[in-house]
Amino acid sequence: MLSETKSRTTGKKLEPYPIASALFFIFTILYVVCIGIGLILPKLGIVGFWHMHKIWQIILPWFSGLNSLSIVIGLFEVSLGSYLIGYVIVPVYNYLTRKKVSEHKIEVKPIIVRFKTLFVTFAVYVSILFTLCLVYDLFVPAEYQMLALWKLLLPGFTSLTFPNYLLGLAEIIIYSAYIAIIFSKTINNFEKSELNKSEEDSLKGVIR
Repeated sequence: MLSETKSRTTGKKLEPYPIASALFFIFTILYVVCIGIGLILPKLGIVGFWHMHKIWQIILPWFSGLNSLSIVIGLFEVSLGSYLIGYVIVPVYNYLTRKKVSEHKIEVKPIIVRFKTLFVTFAVYVSILFTLCLVYDLFVPAEYQMLALWKLLLPGFTSLTFPNYLLGLAEIIIYSAYIAIIFSKTINNFEKSELNKSEEDSLKGVIR
């Protein structure tokens, strides 16, 4: 019975390129938006609302601020970093699951990433994390609070108040939808292209 169950189970190794491409689109678009808004708002006289460009100063080693050279270098770092992450994480994942994949029958079928599933997963996880951080901040001194991080990530979020909490949740939902739609569309597009190519190759083999 166990062997029969195993024979019906299918597995598939992940390919680094689709994952890396999805990460590239997610981070590059986010970077451009963050930097663009960071440049525009001060010219409109809006100061102290948008801090997301400061996140990139923490993440990117050679991004130092909103000047032309730094922005170009930052864009290069984001692009390169996205592909490096994809080409490191995916091989590690495949290595860790190699035994499971080798023991099961492998079928060439697309891995469908559903927007709703991904969106709900991100939204629920980050919302819970956000809530726990704010609860933690209520009981610790200011120097140990996580508030400063969320101020950078969530535009308009400024303090430990209920309206700010609701604003933060709304922005987390927007972020989750943004990540989920790009990731799902990119992965699904590559997977379907791969399947079509495999079917064409199989058809050519049959004709020959």
